[in-house]
Amino acid sequence: MPKISRRASQTPSSKIRRVFNKSLGHDDWVKFTVGEPDFDTDQTIIEAAYQAALMGNTHYVHNAGIFPLRQQLAKKFYEDQHLTVNPETELMVTNGGTEAIYLALQAIVEPGDEVIMPGPQWTPYPMLTTLNHGKAVICKVHEKDGFQYTEENLRRSITPNSRILILNSPCNPTGGMAGRSTLEMVAKVAKEFDLWVLSDEVYEKLVYDGNEHISIASLPEMKERTIIINSFSKSYAMTGWRVGFMMAPAALMQVMVKLHELETSCCNVPAQYAALAALNMDQVVTGRMLEQYAKRREILVKGLNRISGVSCVPPKGTFYAFANVKELGVPSDELVERMMDEVGLAVVPGTAFGEDGEGFLRFSFAVSEKTIEEGLERFETFVKSLRQ
Repeated sequence: MPKISRRASQTPSSKIRRVFNKSLGHDDWVKFTVGEPDFDTDQTIIEAAYQAALMGNTHYVHNAGIFPLRQQLAKKFYEDQHLTVNPETELMVTNGGTEAIYLALQAIVEPGDEVIMPGPQWTPYPMLTTLNHGKAVICKVHEKDGFQYTEENLRRSITPNSRILILNSPCNPTGGMAGRSTLEMVAKVAKEFDLWVLSDEVYEKLVYDGNEHISIASLPEMKERTIIINSFSKSYAMTGWRVGFMMAPAALMQVMVKLHELETSCCNVPAQYAALAALNMDQVVTGRMLEQYAKRREILVKGLNRISGVSCVPPKGTFYAFANVKELGVPSDELVERMMDEVGLAVVPGTAFGEDGEGFLRFSFAVSEKTIEEGLERFETFVKSLRQ
């Protein structure tokens, strides 16, 4: 058999999908696995895609995306973050947020360059880094610090080969958010060591308790070294539409648009019109989803903290609770396998997000209140069985 790329073949599969796949076909299980809204896409958005297709908008468009959508995204950046963005040269529509991250790493990383990322981290960060010939450098973040970088641990992670620093706020899997003081510290370090900052802001609209999402690109002298990654998936329940977007300095964007052309040409065109409708419609739709998530978050976090040996800091953003189960004395992977087999409960082990996730479990609360309550009962039953 002809040779297969070792780099590609050795890229590990996601533990999230492993748990998800094992749960398939078990309709009686309670599942807190995949990070996907349980709401349907709003009819206004669906209708816009349908009408776009009927009107013949089914052909190639500019590689960076349809201009009306880029114009509206520029308006969004100005209204949300007071960022002035040129829709012609600094914005691109991508096939989801993951492709945007891949493009950024392709455009910047040379063999051996280091990409600093938090540990725990969203699963694809280290994999995409490796596929682009880079080296993932894990900067461990701690629960006591809100799962955010500290200046001490960040500086320890930097070497002469450091090129990019990944910032994920609000963060999957921890639910942590970077406040202004943390962002100012990261900005100071990035400027001192001349680093790019890849700011993953996919969960920007899903924040609680009066917390405010701030983009690091809005800080002084940071727009010129920041790549913002975002998506319509979470805020508008559009995961399957695969529409993401990115903002970056014009010189870098020019390179990424070229790479995007080579890989996928452009994002699905009717889906781009759907995304445009999402931005233009009454944003109360997203607000209603957030209200439901807030209620579910309260039920889940309170329930987890009532279980002996389990603790959970309320997430400031996202729809994930990152529960500390270290007192149970059982490795996260084993806990997850046993819970599926013994009580029909599927959650994601913290190790799905790197070795620094050991001792934690990620619960997605993008599920109904009834599901959360049933899941808490099963989890408590399981934990009690460990004590017997």
